[in-house]
Amino acid sequence: MFSTLLFIFGALITFVISQECVPYSSPYDFSSGYPTIWETPTSDDFNTDEFQQVYNSIDWSQVPDIEPHQVVNGGLDRSNYPDSDPDCWWTYEQCSAPKAPGLQPDITICPEPETWGLTYDDGPNCTHNAFYDFLSENNQKATMFFIGSNVADWPNEAQRALTDGHQICVHTWSHPYMTSLSNEGVLAELYYARKAIKYVCGVTPLCWRPPYGDVDDRVRAIAQQLNLATIIWNLDTNDWDMEPVGSETPDQIDANFQSFVNMGQNGTFANSGCIVLEHEINNGTMSKAIEWYPKIKSAYQYVVPIATCMNITQPYAETNYTYPSFSEYTGTD
Repeated sequence: MFSTLLFIFGALITFVISQECVPYSSPYDFSSGYPTIWETPTSDDFNTDEFQQVYNSIDWSQVPDIEPHQVVNGGLDRSNYPDSDPDCWWTYEQCSAPKAPGLQPDITICPEPETWGLTYDDGPNCTHNAFYDFLSENNQKATMFFIGSNVADWPNEAQRALTDGHQICVHTWSHPYMTSLSNEGVLAELYYARKAIKYVCGVTPLCWRPPYGDVDDRVRAIAQQLNLATIIWNLDTNDWDMEPVGSETPDQIDANFQSFVNMGQNGTFANSGCIVLEHEINNGTMSKAIEWYPKIKSAYQYVVPIATCMNITQPYAETNYTYPSFSEYTGTD
């Protein structure tokens, strides 16, 4: 048995979970037809007949000729990039309105006023049962950005998200800086993550979020030809950087949440809503999500997944999955 201890408003709550994070056998075989789990796809993955068919389906004349960026000391090198930001590189100055023709703008806000767009990156997490129980008990749906390698490692946990009614989107196969990859690398990260979700959950997502927000017009163009809308955020809790994994204290993360709650109370989002970056990356981030949820619900009129706030009722390529519109979800018909 595995127990998760959470302090919520001074009360100790114990969630007892069976066999969490213990590898298990499943009918899903990722030993062939996929890159190595948690490794960036390589030329071996590019040279298969399957991938070549996908590669040849892309109209590469519609993909801007942009050189990949270099990763230096764990981050992207911006030193020689033009101040004019010709490639709408989000990492440079958070550009979300593409400059290349024919590309759809990134989704960065919920158009509905006083609305918190609820999103969680980096799942499925093998310890998320208590967190998903909490969401279910509150009849709360969210948008989950799943890493393909996590889906391969934890297929039952991925399936629970769909069963519970959450929206599933792609968050790449191995969580790289996407603008640092070749065209083949970008395509493989998106394609194999989407394929893993389809294999395990039976749905083909129509949305994705770039790790670290790292996207430019070249990457957007490839994603768009895979029918993947790019979703970013306009508020970042920075929960991923919380101690002991990261460098920020829990108090600093609390201050971020509190400032966003204040925005919900002071009219900042009176005309349109926000999309907030949170993570199910570990028990610390999920505990913070649970702790702050009541205050978020109190400060914002609506807390909804991104499909709902964008009035997307069919968030997958498969038409047998229909989600409620904003008015249906919120009861504002």
